[in-house]
Amino acid sequence: MNKFTLQDFKLKFPDDDACLDWLRQTLYPQKIFCQNCNKPTKHHRIKSRKVYSCDYCGCQISPTAGTIFHKSSTSLLIWLYVIFQMTQTLGSISAKQIQRETGVTYKTAWRICNEIRKRLNEDSSLLSGEVEIDD
Repeated sequence: MNKFTLQDFKLKFPDDDACLDWLRQTLYPQKIFCQNCNKPTKHHRIKSRKVYSCDYCGCQISPTAGTIFHKSSTSLLIWLYVIFQMTQTLGSISAKQIQRETGVTYKTAWRICNEIRKRLNEDSSLLSGEVEIDD
């Protein structure tokens, strides 16, 4: 298995649009279930916003809703870059280092790092499908 390098990251995620498309494809690999039509439908991207619109009724859905990216004014590219950095380092990476590399404020860098660390420390056994249920 080849390592995912910084060059690979830059090729896969050149801008925010590529990040949003990747997130949509990851969360909804097939069709998106439209709450308004009550069925899985095709959606198309609205370029002026971070949303996809149902081809039939126009109902809009945002792939960032319900994620750590929701209502964040920080670029998705920065979020994914920090996730990449945190998963590539053997130790931890400081918010100060993220501030220097991305150009965001220290407060923003700290918040992003904190949110990602919380998710990395969550109990992933719930996702394994092998959860014991107490009687």
